[in-house]
Amino acid sequence: MSNFVIEVEERTAIGKNESRRLRRSGKIPAVLYGAGKRNFPVSVDPAHVEQILNSEAGANTLLDLKLKGPNTQRKAMIRAFQTDPVKGTVVHADFIRIEMDQKLELHVPVRATGVSPGVKEQGGVVEIVQRTLDVSCLPADIPEMIEVDISALNIGDQVRLADLKALDNVEFLQPAETVVVTVVIPRVIEEEEPEVEEVEEGAEPEVIGKATKEDEDEPAKSETKDEK
Repeated sequence: MSNFVIEVEERTAIGKNESRRLRRSGKIPAVLYGAGKRNFPVSVDPAHVEQILNSEAGANTLLDLKLKGPNTQRKAMIRAFQTDPVKGTVVHADFIRIEMDQKLELHVPVRATGVSPGVKEQGGVVEIVQRTLDVSCLPADIPEMIEVDISALNIGDQVRLADLKALDNVEFLQPAETVVVTVVIPRVIEEEEPEVEEVEEGAEPEVIGKATKEDEDEPAKSETKDEK
């Protein structure tokens, strides 16, 4: 499992103004929670947080938080984070202390491996029904990914949780019959043909957009959402 070391500094001031000041200086506000100890605000370099989130294990990465001072390095994980709605950059992060002898419950991503004959020979598509699986394990045993072998799947076949190979020291928390991956026939979206309106014999057909004398001098109006 990947291991990161992130340096953080305790914050003595809090509030919106302080958060703006931090962001202007290249840092972001964060909070360190956990394990029966007091929670306290810290600041951190957002690039380090994004590096962890973009790693294969993502938020499940076990990391070392290093505070200023002697003997202040602690195991932790990212508990939650917020991003800028426009830029997509991380603007706030929450960390949680981790005790190495206490089990965690977390979501682990699923990845399909192998080549399915249902896809290669029968024209099907792989559908990952469960993008993540819930597990319980010690921090040192957290899997980065749960791989599901689809090399024997034909169209209509499924892989259930009970079919997966057991992982050492990892307990699945969902029901054994949970469908994880399946191979299905591609969905085809049929376009409805427009109905043709019959025109009475001898009637002049209506011309859409035909301008009258009065209309020719008026600019076209576009219908807005409010005018509907």
